[in-house]
Amino acid sequence: MRVCTWNILLGLRLDAVLAAVRTLPDFHDLDLLALQEASVHDGRPDAEAIAEAMGPDYSCFQATAQLFRGREQGNALIWRRGTFERRATRVVSLSDLPMPPMSRTERALLRAMPPQRRIAISAESPELRVYVMHLDLMGFTHKLEQFRAIIDDMAARPSVPLTVLAGDLNTFGPPRLQLWRRIRAAAHQASLVELTRGLRRTHWTGQKLDAIYVHGSVAAGSRAWTLNVRASDHLPLFAEFYLGTA
Repeated sequence: MRVCTWNILLGLRLDAVLAAVRTLPDFHDLDLLALQEASVHDGRPDAEAIAEAMGPDYSCFQATAQLFRGREQGNALIWRRGTFERRATRVVSLSDLPMPPMSRTERALLRAMPPQRRIAISAESPELRVYVMHLDLMGFTHKLEQFRAIIDDMAARPSVPLTVLAGDLNTFGPPRLQLWRRIRAAAHQASLVELTRGLRRTHWTGQKLDAIYVHGSVAAGSRAWTLNVRASDHLPLFAEFYLGTA
């Protein structure tokens, strides 16, 4: 199975995104494409335009989290029919969560720059559940609680053979930062395997902000990579793995 996650920066360079998915072989035969900061252009959701560019075998679902500077901003999932036939789609709110204990500095930061509205979207079939996540820009402990909210939702749903979590965690800062170790520990406790752990850069700043996790029937061996595509401030992040016994 081949999965890609990409924050497309409100589709400000949508033409470049469409050109990439049409022409670059990494997008060909893609099974799942998770989008963050998808918007609407000329009355059409970005996910619809991208799915059409990928070919007639693709379907999509897009949900809006907020209006950002007058533009719709949301998450979307595009999937190849035949490998995934969704039975249901849902929106998981990552806002208005209980406020956890945090440092005085972080509380002051969140007061100065209030959290944005964030969501994860979920699509599922009897064999596969997919989450597309976009964590908030500010707040260290706040981001951890958003990640845990997705894990809690996953635990509350009926079990499926395979779950994929993909998206933008906004993990700015040194990779050894204690918070990012806490996110990694939360993922490990939920038996999530990060397929993209070895990569160091998914953003033009040189930061690693994006990740792809799996839970369930995955055989040993996978690979992950990015493409240097100038269509967003994020790079498209890919992971390829084989289904089988974990």
